[in-house]
This record gives sequence, structure tokens and C-alpha cells, in this order.
Amino acid sequence: MLLEALSNYPYEGLTRELLALGMSWVVMDAGIEPDEEELADALEGALKSLGSRMKAHTSKMGRNDRSSFDKVLNAWFGRSAPETYGELFELVVTETIKLLRDGDIDPSESLSSIKIDKNGTYLGVTYNGEQAILPAIIKQPEYYERQSGFLSPTTGQKAQIRMDPLWFSFTALGFFTGFAGFIGGKYYLMTKPGIEGFWPYEVEDVIRNGLLQLTGAGASGRISLSTEELYEMKLAMKLAEEGRNVVEEVYPVTLHLISLERQVYTELKTTQLNLAGLSEYMTKYMRKIEAISIGGLPLLVELKEGNATVQKYPLWALLDVAEKELWKGVNGDGEMLAYIFVKDLYRAINSGRRELIRDAVFRLFRQGRALLEGSSRASGEFRKVMKTFMWQEHLGVLL
Repeated sequence: MLLEALSNYPYEGLTRELLALGMSWVVMDAGIEPDEEELADALEGALKSLGSRMKAHTSKMGRNDRSSFDKVLNAWFGRSAPETYGELFELVVTETIKLLRDGDIDPSESLSSIKIDKNGTYLGVTYNGEQAILPAIIKQPEYYERQSGFLSPTTGQKAQIRMDPLWFSFTALGFFTGFAGFIGGKYYLMTKPGIEGFWPYEVEDVIRNGLLQLTGAGASGRISLSTEELYEMKLAMKLAEEGRNVVEEVYPVTLHLISLERQVYTELKTTQLNLAGLSEYMTKYMRKIEAISIGGLPLLVELKEGNATVQKYPLWALLDVAEKELWKGVNGDGEMLAYIFVKDLYRAINSGRRELIRDAVFRLFRQGRALLEGSSRASGEFRKVMKTFMWQEHLGVLL
């Protein structure tokens, strides 16, 4: 039932990926052919598992969405539209569970009904005379492309997707599963295209020990994207700090960066992530640093963050400096030394070749020594980081 429904969904892209994630929760608990009660129990279990994410900050709904959902939610549940998208998604899933338990929705009929006409695409059946539009934060990124024809909308069936409560619930659960933060006015969503290939037996491992670990670290660390290298390295560091073990089967995942641009939610960037090598390196790095510190030599750098002073591992601190170089632009002698090294190390680690890591580290040490002993106009913060970074003990950790 679920696999057939997903197979019949006619488009590729973000919406399909979120539907697959949402359906995966049901497959994990009730298999591919659940009855009404099993489906309700599975949705309820998903809500409990994702509970903390539903309290995360999300943006307020726009006027059009608010007006549309006010009408639909009143017809479906006798409820008015909440303020934020997160509250909307939680409400839809919660109320849909009640409809399933009361026998007001026939899952087989809903999931077997996908209709397309000149006005749009219709998922499921009309309930109390209404179907819901796809929310703007999901719909618009697929149809307003920054890379080509910026803010030029597509037309036709894909531009208008309407859903019944059950299909909407799958989309909502997919959103919470892939939610890696709403940071700086931008949504970070991670998906696993083709996750249905892991149904029914392997999907729980991929979700619980894969995607939820990645998105949880991204959200808790409020990790934002400046460059792909820095994002992946900071995410790998956060995974190491929090002791999160990620199953390699989850890779690659797709990161969707979505922002409100000129009153339209736009997909600014879509990129594939594979942190397997980086996570292994960062975990070993952190453990070796801690082992040395226990032995009496604290390999930490003190940096200012606002009005506070924080201690960081040298590599963590260097990433902070690299990110500041990007924000401020080139100054001093015209080189972004921290960022250049971070890029070198990123490539070396992902290559899996020890000699490339050694070459990247030795190159930075040569540049660092020249910087500390010469008249280079590097920032005081970079100099401070490099003094600890270049200790002999730290060299051993890096290699």
C-alpha cells in the first residue's frame, strides 16, 4: 500500500523525499500494509519520537497560507490555523490520528487515490469538502529556482498540489525528520532520496541511527552554511562532541537550504553530504586531544565569543577563524590562510589517503611558522590559534 502510493507519486524532488521520510515511520512500526489502527499507532509513535523538534522555532505562515489553512483546518478538524509552520504540521498529524482512530479516514482509499488534471495534482480524497494546498515552505522551493529562471514559477499540475489529512501528515512527519535547523532565516532540511529502498527491514537503522543523528547535530549546534567544506567539518565535529554514531548506509544525504527571498521561499542550494570519513577523523582527533589533556597537557585554545571566553580544540578554533575570514573577506597579506588550510585538510581526509593529510598539515605548519616569525598582518586571533596548533603534541594528534 505505502510503496505503491509512493511509486505512483508523479514527481521527483523535495516533496517526494519528505513523503518518503514520513511514510518510513509507518513502515518502521507497522510494515508496508498497515490497517487503520496500526497506522494511527505508528503516526503517534512518530510524534513522540520527534516531539522535541516540534517545539523548534519555525517561521510564521504567510498571509496566503494562513488564510487557506484557516478554511481547510476548520473544515477538517474544527480548528483555526496556528501561527507557524511547525505548529501547523504538529496540529495536522495530531488531528489526523484522531480521524484514523474514529474510522473517519480510509487509508487504502486515500493512498490509492492520486489524480492529475489541468488544474493540479490531488493526493488522497476530499475530506469534508476540502483538500489542503502544499505549504509554501515545501511547494515554492521546488518551483522557484534560483539557479535558472530565478523567481520564474512553473505552471501546470506540479505547481498546485493538494492533499488530504493523511498525505499531509506524511509530509509533516518528513519535514520534522529532515529538520536540521531554522538558522539565520534559512531552513536546513536533510533528506535521503531513495530511502524506500531500505523498506521494510533496514529503514529504522537509517532513520534513527542515520538521518536523525545528522539533523539533530545540525539543529543543536545551529550549524549554518558558509561553504560546503566548513558546514561538513563543523557538522562532523558536532557529531563527535555529542558522541553520535552515524550508520554509513545513510550516506549520501541531500541538504536543502531554503530561504525567504522577495516573499518567496527559494531553494538557495542543494548539495549531497557524505561525512563518513570526516566523522571518523574528528572522533579520533577529539579522543586523542582528551587523552593528552588527561595526561596533564591541556591542548585547548581560549577564544572570545561575545562577552564570554570559551575553550576549544585547536582544529575547532581554526574552523571558527576560517569562517570569520570568509565573512570579513581578504585582508592583511591578501590570503585567507585558515580557510585555505581547512579546505586542504577537508580534501585530504575525504581522500582517505594518509600522505595527503600529512602534506596538508606540514604545509600549514610551514605557513604558520612564517606567519608567527615574520611581519605578516594576520589577525591576533589567528596567531593565538596557531601558537597552540603548532605544538609538537598537536602535530601528533593531527597525523
